[in-house]
Amino acid sequence: MDNIARSVLQKKLESLKATYFQDALDKIFHTIFGSDFTQIKQKQDKGADGILNGDTIIAAYAPEKYSLSDFKVKIGDDFDKYKTNWQSTHPFWQVICNLELTTSMQKIVTELKADAKILCISGLVELIRKQSWTKRSLIFKSLDIPDNYLSNDILGTVIEDLIKLSDESSKSIPYEKPTFIEEKTTLNLEPENVELFLEEYEQHLAYFSALAHVVKDQSTKNIQALRSKIRTTYMSSSGSFSQKLKNMNDVLSGSKNNDEYYCLHLRIVLIYFFEQCLFGQKTSAELQT
Repeated sequence: MDNIARSVLQKKLESLKATYFQDALDKIFHTIFGSDFTQIKQKQDKGADGILNGDTIIAAYAPEKYSLSDFKVKIGDDFDKYKTNWQSTHPFWQVICNLELTTSMQKIVTELKADAKILCISGLVELIRKQSWTKRSLIFKSLDIPDNYLSNDILGTVIEDLIKLSDESSKSIPYEKPTFIEEKTTLNLEPENVELFLEEYEQHLAYFSALAHVVKDQSTKNIQALRSKIRTTYMSSSGSFSQKLKNMNDVLSGSKNNDEYYCLHLRIVLIYFFEQCLFGQKTSAELQT
């Protein structure tokens, strides 16, 4: 996650107070942990704002106005309720807040329970950053953060990943004149897939400007390596053009092939380079250049 996306995420989380933060935390933890997270109704929580892994009680803290004394009172009250209602069946206790962690806050929590953990804003942002692109996308959407912050970030990541995969000793000839997309699509795609592909292309056009900037910022050597890797993967694929494009996505996504959001943006990158005539059959106009 780049610095801009990280900053936007952190500011959004810091802006959420009281039950709004707890609601956001429910959405975030459901996305990350799935069935390992249990949401507790706020009016019936008995000191628990959620249960993680079946054994950890969560106490959320996001005050309208922070003070250490308020933190001590609120967390102390939550811990008393935890001891009364939950500790016998749930041995672990964790505090989660949208503030920067201080040594005083850490001390208050560990004095209540020696093995208790506290996750503050930096740790929460880092936890989200470690998730797959698909989960990050779902979390951003649940927080009403515009998609462009994450899509700009992932396009850069896709380019960097493809460069790492490539053989930097290989060279390719860059194409400076894009072929008219309708003609090239008709030439390469199976007739029954032309219309769908063109519709997909139109949807992805919005990303091409940002992608062009990402590519422009790379070194010539890296771009040559990137082009070579994409072209080689295409040439080694078999089947129709649609099958080859799918295979390229499967191969080049590597360990991220189960991350739908990442694979979507990898496909955007591949279609962008298809428009740039990096692979696929050439039109008669291109063959004459």
